[in-house]
Amino acid sequence: MTSCTSCAKDFPGDFRFCPMCGTPFLNENDPRYWGRKAIESRLSGEDLATSIESIKKACAMAPTNAHLLTGLASLHYRKGEISQAINIYEKAVELRSDYPDAHYDLAVAYYRAGQIHKAIASLETCVGIARDYLAAYYWLGIAYYHVGRQSQAIAAFSHLLALNPESVIANYHLGVNYASMGEYEKAIPNFKRVLEVCPDDDAAAYHLGMAFFNARRMAEATDHFRTTVARNPKDRRSVEMLEMITQAPGV
Repeated sequence: MTSCTSCAKDFPGDFRFCPMCGTPFLNENDPRYWGRKAIESRLSGEDLATSIESIKKACAMAPTNAHLLTGLASLHYRKGEISQAINIYEKAVELRSDYPDAHYDLAVAYYRAGQIHKAIASLETCVGIARDYLAAYYWLGIAYYHVGRQSQAIAAFSHLLALNPESVIANYHLGVNYASMGEYEKAIPNFKRVLEVCPDDDAAAYHLGMAFFNARRMAEATDHFRTTVARNPKDRRSVEMLEMITQAPGV
């Protein structure tokens, strides 16, 4: 019996192509067969080790296939074997330096391993290859921020926002970065945009209030924190700021 993974039909006999849809049948001597088996075992909820063993067979048959290597590295990453994943991702990008997904996945693994500067280098390579890689711009902005390169983080999040004008996360991080540089007037519109979409976002609400406060817009800061606390009395940061502001002379 031969099964077609495309149309899910079973056929008795030895066919090279599916009689129904024309999909070529794969056998155990084809690395794509084991690559597909790895995907099927993941989708069926089997243990990661099962998928890893399948895709290892595929990689052994096609050791220069960067796509298969990236898949193997991703399974090790999901299993928490970060160092092993990094080693395999590095082999993949050596084989295919123009493969943006491999550079991106390698960067995320570097970041999780605490190798931030290596993560930045891989992400910069990724966006150099694929200028519309949204997730890479997000992580690039995060990585830049954590090493104190706020102006570059702003450039990354601004590019992300240009690609996706509705991005809430880009607006939030732009606000955080502007505020960290003392540019509170620039931060205010970004936090406002977040709250337009997510009015219950406590973090954005707090940061907006702090931007008003630090920009010396005291009346707006007071009104904003009052509204925030009325909405969520358990938001301790906003409660404390409201108490501090309203206890100040002249407020």
